[in-house]
Amino acid sequence: FDRWYTPGASQYMVEHGYTAFTNWFDYEVWYPLGRHVGTTVYPGMMITSSAIYYTLQAWGYPMSLNDICVLVPAWFSVTACLFTFLLAWEVYESANAATAATALMSILPAHLMRSVAGGYDNESIAVTAICATFYFWVRSLRSSWSWPIGLVTGLSYVYMVATWGGYVFVLNMIGVHAAALVMLGRHNSTLHRAYTLFYVVGTTGAVQFPIVGWQPLQSMEQLGPLFVFLALQLLEFSHTMKRRRNMSDRDFKEFLYKASAVGVGVLAIIVTFVLPSGFIGPLSARVRGLFVPHTRTGNPLVDSVAEHQATPPEAYARHFALVFYTWLPGFVICFRDKTDAKWFLILYFLCAAYFSRKMTRLLLILAEPAAICAGGTFGLLLDVLEKFLIACMYAEDEDKKNGASKAAKGGKKKKATSGDLTDQLKTLQDAFSQYWQASSTFRNGTVVALSLFTVHLLVNYWHTCWETAGQLSHPQIVLKGQSRTGEPVLIDDFREAYWWLRDNTREDSRVLSWWDYGYQINGVGNRTTLADGNTWNHEHIALLGKVLTSPEKESWEIARHLADYVLVWTTRWGGMSGDDIAKSPHMARIGSSVYEDIDFRNYWYDERRSEVSSMMEKSLLWRLHHYRLDPKVPTLTHYKEVFTSKHNMVRIYKVQNRSRESKEFCARALAWAREHGGGGKYPPALDWLIKQRKDFTRKKEGKYML
Repeated sequence: FDRWYTPGASQYMVEHGYTAFTNWFDYEVWYPLGRHVGTTVYPGMMITSSAIYYTLQAWGYPMSLNDICVLVPAWFSVTACLFTFLLAWEVYESANAATAATALMSILPAHLMRSVAGGYDNESIAVTAICATFYFWVRSLRSSWSWPIGLVTGLSYVYMVATWGGYVFVLNMIGVHAAALVMLGRHNSTLHRAYTLFYVVGTTGAVQFPIVGWQPLQSMEQLGPLFVFLALQLLEFSHTMKRRRNMSDRDFKEFLYKASAVGVGVLAIIVTFVLPSGFIGPLSARVRGLFVPHTRTGNPLVDSVAEHQATPPEAYARHFALVFYTWLPGFVICFRDKTDAKWFLILYFLCAAYFSRKMTRLLLILAEPAAICAGGTFGLLLDVLEKFLIACMYAEDEDKKNGASKAAKGGKKKKATSGDLTDQLKTLQDAFSQYWQASSTFRNGTVVALSLFTVHLLVNYWHTCWETAGQLSHPQIVLKGQSRTGEPVLIDDFREAYWWLRDNTREDSRVLSWWDYGYQINGVGNRTTLADGNTWNHEHIALLGKVLTSPEKESWEIARHLADYVLVWTTRWGGMSGDDIAKSPHMARIGSSVYEDIDFRNYWYDERRSEVSSMMEKSLLWRLHHYRLDPKVPTLTHYKEVFTSKHNMVRIYKVQNRSRESKEFCARALAWAREHGGGGKYPPALDWLIKQRKDFTRKKEGKYML
């Protein structure tokens, strides 16, 4: 859904500039409050598209911003593949392995799912930023003179921070690698200088973005790399003193212990004063979701996001195809002749594999390390085949020499003894080597067989990726399905509903829906929404949950002051799951986190038994979903059906007897806010409701971990 908002945000930056963008308050969303865009959006994608737009204009190759937004994901996916080649080269130092990794990355479904043209989402350029940052980090450790590249690593990391909240993974990945190298005894001045440059430049740049602020120094999940930075300074100071004072190893260890004790003591004093002040916060709910079941993070809003669900095992075979079966040999190769780059790939793969298992959307961060490991496997095979082919060029001469040698020896053979298993295996290996050298036919046949097998795998892999790419390239607002007779059918219900809003409602109409659909209602239907996928205001979303899960009259007493229309997804009538009924238990949980009169435990639906709780059956959402399609549902009193899509997948209702006074009050408040800055206000008619709510705090999270 995000891709329906980002093009409009990019258009705003092109027209008004970066400074105005950071101060932009969008009053057509999150009615009646509005949303401060600069502090709730990562601006990297907008900055990138604006820069491309102006650059093409300056070079005399003008392109519309819409076309740029469509093509940016495809352009950046190519760049990600190039950085994958460079990182694979650093790890394996093999052109064959690097080329294979690049080829696999370019058609890997796990990468394609966020890199198809038109998929204008933060992750579509964030993957490139991840690949670039990791390559520059590994490159900065190659030799004693490569540490200045740490500066480029820091700048690449700053770009990563601007694009996606996943920058926390990048920061911690580099921190874990640096700490691991120290523990493995691979510490040197190059590591210290490269990490120092990266951390100082990266953190300085990160805090410049309003959405990040001082989180690198306040957020618990970002303090680990800070401790690594301090530890490296202490370690480098100790080594410097050792060189200056010509300390023996024993004296150096004693000095290091004392310096470490002083450092830990100072750090403990700082933490003692900082923690009680609340300057450092606990782990965020999204990060906790990586270590606990996704429905037990303590934050019901985070729990409700489908992309935060654990990844089913079958998804790996579907998203990684051939790579899923070939990564292991390349991974094992990293343990031979270990270098800093190989240690990085080992840690990168393990961390990405773990996090991808915990959250579906994080499959994309496993794409690069998996492709590189599989590239290492194919690189090894290609290296062997290359040597075989070269050997075949001189096979005839070798056969003649072997024949002459056998004739001279009179065909004598060494008799194998019946020793232990090791001796027998060694004898078998020697026999195989002799036969390999003696028979050019066997060598050629092996090369051909391996080549055909590799081609067979690649052809099947290419077919799988091509099918996946086709599926991902379909516009998500228009779906392709099949009728009962098997004929292809276009399911156009969603676009049809949004265009109905655009063409049949007043421009100042306000549409209430669950937050998932806000971006599309605003971006496609061009109407004001009460919430969207930014989810910056927990309490306001809880208000929507209360409206939708309350009985009809009770919900109307709230909705009449906020909305003109109510839109619900009813896709189960069209044969698709995941509609608002499926999401409604989350609505009740989120609503109850702010409005304590909602008992979410009594709001449930057992689809297998077709049983529904009394609370859900009386709710507004259930009635809007089933009205006229289920004879058991009574006639609506306070809402009027005005639109139902062709396949009954989207329904729109008009709120009856709306409050004109509340709408005019909100309009005056927003007009004042546009002139003086800030957000809007709830109408006075809802003061009774606002007084009832209790803001969601971390103290409440324990209730939702059960």
